Amino acid sequence: MDSRARDLPPLVAIVDDEEDITTFLGLALEDEGYRVVTINESADALQILRQAPPDLICLDLLMPHRTGASLYLEISRDRLLASSPVLILSGLNARDELNDLLRREADAEPPAGYLEKPLDRDIFLAKVQQLLNARGKQPEGAQT
Repeated sequence: MDSRARDLPPLVAIVDDEEDITTFLGLALEDEGYRVVTINESADALQILRQAPPDLICLDLLMPHRTGASLYLEISRDRLLASSPVLILSGLNARDELNDLLRREADAEPPAGYLEKPLDRDIFLAKVQQLLNARGKQPEGAQT
C-alpha cells in the first residue's frame, strides 16, 4: 500500500436517497476530519463503492429503485466491499425488514451497527468513531 494512502483519513460512504441527509451527515463527518463520498442513487451504489472501497458504509434501507436490504447483502458478499463495516441508518420498520432478510439468507451476517432515524449528529459521530476504532481507523487529530 502507498504510504500516502495509509496517511489519509478514513473514507466514509453515505448511501441515502435523501440529499438533505447525505449533506447533513457528510458535513458532520468532514468537520471531524473524515473523507466522505455521498451516493443518492441506490442503483449506482455498488459501482461507486467499488471504485474506492470505503472504511465504513452508512446505508439507508428504504430507497427507491433498489432497497438497502438487498444492497446490504450484495455489499456483504462483494470481494472488494465485504471488509467494510456497514452502519444501517433507517427507521424501525426497515430494521424488521432487514432482520427478516437476514433470517432467510443462511450466510448473511448482521450489519456492524444500526441507528434509527431521525439521527442525532453526536450519536451518529460517536457510532462512526466506535466502528472505525474497531478497525484501527480514525481521522487525524481524533481523540481515542
